Amino acid sequence: MKITHLGTGAAERIPALFCQDELCIHAREVGGKDVRTQAQALVDDTVLLDFGGDSYLHAIRYGLNLAQIPVLLVTHWHSDHFYGEDLAYRLPDYANNITATLDVYGTRTVGEFFDRALHLEETEETPRLRFHTVTGGDSFPILDGRFTIHVFEATHGHRDGDCVFYGIDDGDKALLYAHDTGPLTETCWQQIADAGVRYDYVSLDCTGGYTHNGMSIHMSLPRNAEVRERLMEMGLADSSTSFVANHFSHNCGSTHEQLVEHAAPMGFRVAFDGMSTEF
Repeated sequence: MKITHLGTGAAERIPALFCQDELCIHAREVGGKDVRTQAQALVDDTVLLDFGGDSYLHAIRYGLNLAQIPVLLVTHWHSDHFYGEDLAYRLPDYANNITATLDVYGTRTVGEFFDRALHLEETEETPRLRFHTVTGGDSFPILDGRFTIHVFEATHGHRDGDCVFYGIDDGDKALLYAHDTGPLTETCWQQIADAGVRYDYVSLDCTGGYTHNGMSIHMSLPRNAEVRERLMEMGLADSSTSFVANHFSHNCGSTHEQLVEHAAPMGFRVAFDGMSTEF
């Protein structure tokens, strides 16, 4: 299995659009791994995780043919993770010479934003886009059984089931992609236990970096370490599991190098835009 982190930043990105703080000035000056676009990932060049406002940029930057990707898993409805107006450009006249259907999975709230995007185009349905409603605790096969998708309730958004994150299992390898979420609830932990998947790769929300520990709808490195410890206690991860901190805000005030310095002793790699890992 392979995962490519197309973007690793929070909604406002790094450098943030209008921000003049020290980190954003630094990122503009040095570029490289200190520049972070909105979080998005691609698994096995087949399953896209989220479709935010930077999807077009990612497609151009990494040479993606979005028309050939058959599955989109949406974590939640915030525009940096689901920008439905751009997804509507899959409709005829905007996109020519495609016949394939993109299967889009998301919560009921994501579905409302999906419907809104089509309504703005005066379209209610199209064979090019097919929406599937999911909820925490669901498990289902995709692509004729090539993958099993597990859905877990996130601590984010309205915190009433409108936000989720995903596990992806191909029968040999499995990854957990937990964005955006705060500390996991006991309901979520039970859903993870019920899925019973041992993970080879775990990407965790680290919006607060190592400087913010009290966030309610995001996590930080200390909270990531707690998730890592509990997964290992449950037998759902072990010393061979790759743990990755991902999804950073400029408000954490930390460069990529500083994040690596703090994350490594805690057993974490630090994701950066374009980072690709096979496992």
